[in-house]
Amino acid sequence: MRLADEFVERRFIVFQCHKCQHPAMEITTKTVFETNPDGSTKFRIETTCPRCQATDQFGINDGQEGKISASANSGQVAKVANIK
Repeated sequence: MRLADEFVERRFIVFQCHKCQHPAMEITTKTVFETNPDGSTKFRIETTCPRCQATDQFGINDGQEGKISASANSGQVAKVANIK
Protein backbone atom coordinates (compact mmCIF):
# COMPACT_ATOMS: atom_id res chain seq x y z
CA MET A 1 0.00 0.00 0.00
CA ARG A 2 1.27 3.45 -0.85
CA LEU A 3 1.87 6.14 1.76
CA ALA A 4 -0.77 8.46 0.29
CA ASP A 5 -3.43 5.74 0.67
CA GLU A 6 -2.98 5.76 4.45
CA PHE A 7 -3.90 9.43 4.84
CA VAL A 8 -7.68 9.47 4.43
CA GLU A 9 -9.95 12.41 5.18
CA ARG A 10 -12.11 12.17 8.32
CA ARG A 11 -9.64 9.85 10.09
CA PHE A 12 -7.72 10.88 13.18
CA ILE A 13 -3.99 10.95 13.69
CA VAL A 14 -2.22 10.94 17.04
CA PHE A 15 -0.54 14.29 16.52
CA GLN A 16 -0.64 16.89 19.28
CA CYS A 17 -2.37 20.21 18.56
CA HIS A 18 0.11 23.09 18.59
CA LYS A 19 -2.43 25.38 20.22
CA CYS A 20 -4.27 23.43 22.96
CA GLN A 21 -2.17 20.22 23.13
CA HIS A 22 -5.15 17.96 22.34
CA PRO A 23 -3.58 14.56 21.57
CA ALA A 24 -5.17 13.97 18.14
CA MET A 25 -5.99 15.88 14.99
CA GLU A 26 -8.56 15.08 12.31
CA ILE A 27 -7.34 14.78 8.73
CA THR A 28 -9.62 17.24 6.96
CA THR A 29 -8.10 17.67 3.49
CA LYS A 30 -5.71 15.76 1.22
CA THR A 31 -4.75 17.82 -1.82
CA VAL A 32 -2.50 16.93 -4.75
CA PHE A 33 0.34 19.43 -4.63
CA GLU A 34 2.85 18.54 -7.37
CA THR A 35 4.75 15.70 -9.03
CA ASN A 36 8.16 14.82 -7.62
CA PRO A 37 11.24 14.11 -9.77
CA ASP A 38 10.84 10.37 -8.99
CA GLY A 39 7.33 10.43 -10.50
CA SER A 40 5.50 10.18 -7.18
CA THR A 41 2.77 12.66 -6.28
CA LYS A 42 3.26 15.09 -3.42
CA PHE A 43 0.17 15.72 -1.27
CA ARG A 44 -0.64 18.46 1.23
CA ILE A 45 -2.43 17.10 4.29
CA GLU A 46 -4.43 19.54 6.39
CA THR A 47 -5.52 18.69 9.92
CA THR A 48 -7.94 20.31 12.35
CA CYS A 49 -8.10 20.00 16.12
CA PRO A 50 -11.51 18.73 17.27
CA ARG A 51 -11.22 20.75 20.49
CA CYS A 52 -10.06 24.25 19.50
CA GLN A 53 -10.37 24.07 15.69
CA ALA A 54 -6.71 25.05 15.15
CA THR A 55 -5.31 23.86 11.82
CA ASP A 56 -1.95 22.52 10.74
CA GLN A 57 -0.53 21.06 7.54
CA PHE A 58 2.31 18.92 6.28
CA GLY A 59 3.37 17.19 3.08
CA ILE A 60 3.61 13.52 2.25
CA ASN A 61 5.86 12.22 -0.51
CA ASP A 62 7.77 15.43 0.12
CA GLY A 63 10.37 15.42 -2.66
CA GLN A 64 10.28 11.63 -2.95
CA GLU A 65 7.95 8.69 -2.31
CA GLY A 66 7.60 7.88 1.40
CA LYS A 67 8.98 11.10 2.89
CA ILE A 68 6.80 13.10 5.31
CA SER A 69 7.62 16.74 6.04
CA ALA A 70 7.39 18.43 9.43
CA SER A 71 4.11 20.21 10.09
CA ALA A 72 3.91 23.94 9.44
CA ASN A 73 2.84 24.96 12.96
CA SER A 74 4.10 22.35 15.43
CA GLY A 75 7.18 21.03 13.62
CA GLN A 76 6.12 17.45 14.35
CA VAL A 77 6.49 14.69 11.77
CA ALA A 78 3.42 12.48 11.34
CA LYS A 79 3.71 8.68 11.49
CA VAL A 80 1.50 6.31 9.54
CA ALA A 81 1.26 4.03 12.60
CA ASN A 82 -0.52 6.86 14.46
CA ILE A 83 -3.49 7.06 12.07
CA LYS A 84 -6.68 5.72 13.68
